[in-house]
Amino acid sequence: MYRLRRGRRPRGDGVTRHILFATFAAASLLLLLPPPARADSGEVLVLAAASLTESLQAVAKAWTAKGHPRVTFSFDASSRLARQIEAGAPADAFFSADLEWMDEIAGRSLVDAASRVNLLGNTLVVAVPAASPLAVTRAEDLAVPAVVHLGLAGESVPAGRYGQAALTRLGVWDALSPRVVRGDNVRTVLGWVATGEVEAGVVYGTDAKVEPRVKVAWTFPESSHPSIVYPAAALAQAPHAASAREFVVWCQGDEAQRVFADAGFVPMKQLKR
Repeated sequence: MYRLRRGRRPRGDGVTRHILFATFAAASLLLLLPPPARADSGEVLVLAAASLTESLQAVAKAWTAKGHPRVTFSFDASSRLARQIEAGAPADAFFSADLEWMDEIAGRSLVDAASRVNLLGNTLVVAVPAASPLAVTRAEDLAVPAVVHLGLAGESVPAGRYGQAALTRLGVWDALSPRVVRGDNVRTVLGWVATGEVEAGVVYGTDAKVEPRVKVAWTFPESSHPSIVYPAAALAQAPHAASAREFVVWCQGDEAQRVFADAGFVPMKQLKR
């Protein structure tokens, strides 16, 4: 398996540029988060999975238009955001791409348990460059020689865990793991596919939908991976606790759920309880 580290160039030097940028961004993110002194600004700071970038911003815009406080975001891998919450980042709410990272911080009493909800679902797909001739009708098709590099999010990132679980359950992980290039989050993988740095990548269906330079080659069967569930909650020590709780409730409403559904997410009412 390829490991993303300085100097490793799976294909050209584009991936290396992404690696260096991702490393710098990860190291800098805590510095970019608003310090506690901004608590009086009234803005609600939400830490959210990268795959929610466009849809959650649209939902927040509608929320603010109704007279509610402005919402600012930090989008990244759920794993990295959870670690920032554990380190004391002054955030108001957390929107995770899986249950495990929400459970992790809930187990440390960092979540307002009464506000927690399973908000959305998603699909897992194989994305390829829009002009790619690669045909994928089953997992085994990813093992063809034309797929030199397969993009997959990191081992601790929800999309990476879902993807590895699916490839394992479908019996192709051992054959494909030497070709895997790990990204820091699912949007990094999407970018590699879009620019042709990898021949194929495992991303969410919603990610593929927002990037015109890629197309969906195949959708993984739901039975091949754990259910993809996005939980959301206000944080226990939120500087703007009331607004954070209200924003989580807003995201469950009809207007917000229509935005998420239009983006390709599975609506809350369709999630298995």
